[in-house]
Amino acid sequence: MLRALFNWMLVIGLILLGGRLVTLICRYFDIPFTTFFKDYALVSMIILIVGIIGTEAMKKQK
Repeated sequence: MLRALFNWMLVIGLILLGGRLVTLICRYFDIPFTTFFKDYALVSMIILIVGIIGTEAMKKQK
């Protein structure tokens, strides 16, 4: 159960990271794009970091 939660947090964090990269590219080329990923960058980084740490901790317990 806990392993699945950490795996989902990792996946969601990676998706949000991809969204931030797309936002960065669009801003560089002056293409209008949503600011959702820029506004929630801290939250998405926390989700990604917790997902990574949790996934690694579950691997070591096995």
